[in-house]
Amino acid sequence: MLAFARKLENAMGHLARLFYALSALAMALIVGIIVASVVARRVVGSPLYYTEELVGLLLSASLFLALPMVTREASHVRVTFLASFLSDRGRTFLAVFAGIVTLAFCGWYLLEAIPWLEFAIRRRIRTEASSLRLGPWMAVLPISIALCALMVLVRVVTGSEKASFEKPRQGE
Repeated sequence: MLAFARKLENAMGHLARLFYALSALAMALIVGIIVASVVARRVVGSPLYYTEELVGLLLSASLFLALPMVTREASHVRVTFLASFLSDRGRTFLAVFAGIVTLAFCGWYLLEAIPWLEFAIRRRIRTEASSLRLGPWMAVLPISIALCALMVLVRVVTGSEKASFEKPRQGE
């Protein structure tokens, strides 16, 4: 089972990198759309009417697309003050506890987000200005959170979650 978990962890790492690249692309699109809107405002006298809406959607998508990579790299903001005083066993317990809390949050988030996503898809809800369907944009959130939850679960099973609470080195 541990070998399967390691392979799954590797596959999720590739998926996280793909999401991360899509996040960077979304950020580049944000810059491009804002520049185009500013140019349109100066040249034509009117900005692109959908700029704010599309930038907001891209920003949300970018944040959630980057989240699996942050989770994979254990780059979340962590308060390690308590962990620095604990033994190896205590840090392992703390890491497993943190994983359980993260899984509980992800589960709760998914329970709340999926009905909203289903509603948006069923009703074919669109944005106001640009008339974009919201379903695909909203789908990014639960997919990202589900991937993060799976990553945390695999990290707890394989024991690699403990590494995020190892004793800090001098100078960090």
